[in-house]
Amino acid sequence: MKALLISGIYRPEIGGPATYIPALADKLTKEGNKVEVLTLRNSNAKDLSEKWSMNYIIRDQKLPLRFFKTLTKIRKLTKTADIVFANGLFQESAIAIMFLKKRSVAKVVGDPVWERARNKGRTKLDIVAFNHSKLNLNQRFQRRFIGWSLNRFDVITCPSAELKTLIQSWGVSRPIEFIPNGVEIAQVSNLDKEFDLVSVCRLVTWKNLDKLIRACASTNSKLAIVGSGPEEENLKSLALSLNANVVFMGQISEDKVNAVLEKSKIFALLSDYEGLSFSLLQAMAAGLPSIVSTARGNTDVISNGVEGTVVNISSEEKISTAIKELKESPEKLRKYGQAARNKVELNYLQENQINKVIDLFQVESAV
Repeated sequence: MKALLISGIYRPEIGGPATYIPALADKLTKEGNKVEVLTLRNSNAKDLSEKWSMNYIIRDQKLPLRFFKTLTKIRKLTKTADIVFANGLFQESAIAIMFLKKRSVAKVVGDPVWERARNKGRTKLDIVAFNHSKLNLNQRFQRRFIGWSLNRFDVITCPSAELKTLIQSWGVSRPIEFIPNGVEIAQVSNLDKEFDLVSVCRLVTWKNLDKLIRACASTNSKLAIVGSGPEEENLKSLALSLNANVVFMGQISEDKVNAVLEKSKIFALLSDYEGLSFSLLQAMAAGLPSIVSTARGNTDVISNGVEGTVVNISSEEKISTAIKELKESPEKLRKYGQAARNKVELNYLQENQINKVIDLFQVESAV
């Protein structure tokens, strides 16, 4: 089988698809399949040497030109592929696969219309409220285009039950399979802890890293932030103004991410929305307790007082209290961390979850 895997981001960028696509490609390659990956990258980023073929489209060029180049390249690659798997770039992929009778699967991990609106400061609503609000004309067009695009695929998969309901509300009539993300189990080390807290994510507004920085400043906690994004300079300025002990790691390799997790006591993820965070699962697999927001994707895996602490992020005082209480209790750190690791071993092993997606590749295309 020859598989074409498509994503808007790829390692060393931080984000679910950037982690998932290489893991899926590796599994397919080990099983004797041929893999092509198409993704975007910035003009100053270097091409990676992989065991599979990489195809890059420069991200920082005019959108209409990038769209056309991406669509054209996907269509060319699709002609020789048996399966098309899109973990992003749905519109370009949908147009490219039209009239080509290839098995196609799309993995949706969020709402791109909401994300775009949040990034541009056009809404402060969370993802659920946004999906129930009256969208402007441009947003309605985007929503229709996304729905139309997803309906061109044979099947959709998503990592959370909440997201499945949202996708259905977009007018998507294709079968939607709920398949949670998975990670590999990491070795637990006894290294000295350099950081009180660590957060691994894209630096965007809905991750609420500003609240985490303020809470760390008020509790005299050392924080590591791994990732990059449009909020990076704002967050650095905030940390400087508060004299907060924050180390910005930027984009680093997966091995280095795991090294930072090993040197941290607590993982924090205070998002307004999560499908199911790979970074959260990685931290759990490394034996870290977590402090998370009440976002459904977080509470699906973290139970308050079991694998970590669930906190109402509307109160920065409660965030600070959660950090202080967990930092000062070695027994809770140990107990929550072990429970988190056990849960990953039971429910979120990477090989099991990837096999469920690969099973979707084998089904004959609907007539």
